[in-house]
Amino acid sequence: MVSVEHGVENKADAPAAAELLARVKELYPLLANNAAQGERDRRVVEDCIEALTEAGLFRMTVPKRFGGYQSSMRTVLDVSAAVAEADGGTSWVLTLVNVCNWMTGLFPEQAQREVFGTDPDTKVSGVLTPTAETRRTDGGWRVSGKWFYNSGSWHASWAVRAVTRPPVSLSRSAAGGRRLRPTDATRMSPIQRYRRAGAGRRPLTSHTRRIDPPRAWRTLWPPRLGRYQGC
Repeated sequence: MVSVEHGVENKADAPAAAELLARVKELYPLLANNAAQGERDRRVVEDCIEALTEAGLFRMTVPKRFGGYQSSMRTVLDVSAAVAEADGGTSWVLTLVNVCNWMTGLFPEQAQREVFGTDPDTKVSGVLTPTAETRRTDGGWRVSGKWFYNSGSWHASWAVRAVTRPPVSLSRSAAGGRRLRPTDATRMSPIQRYRRAGAGRRPLTSHTRRIDPPRAWRTLWPPRLGRYQGC
């Protein structure tokens, strides 16, 4: 397993899809045996998260330059489907974290380095509905409020948050719109955990998260589409 020490970037030899699927198969007994406990606790059992991490399954969408695998979306979907055969709730959390890791890989290099620069096993959760309040301050933006249904947040150390950035002025409305920002999850408080109906949905850990205290940022990035940046 490739590690990143003291901020030094390393490109990993990404395992093939067949290898990742073989790793999932080895985890079937652990995941299946803990599925009922996850239902009772309403969160994925930590032993399962640690096993998925050790198997590199949270690295699938981390950029190679930071020690990730930068796998294809086909591989990510196949691996997630294989995990779901053992436990649907665990697969949901694995999938959403990989989606948010992928989104972080589309951010400018500064953001990628801040999130993945010292740990390619970093887990990012996210909410893309801009429900918080944003207002302009000297030299940046002040963000406060809540984001709802943040599945997988219990296990993530970072979170992608969508906010609506007000326009600079009425004559420059194009400067406004939706923006994204990676956020240190330790600065966010869980204030409500939703009960999901249906078998396999209770372990999703869908918290409401509040930024506490409000944060001031100089930069809010627009969403980007395309390939992993800076690889």
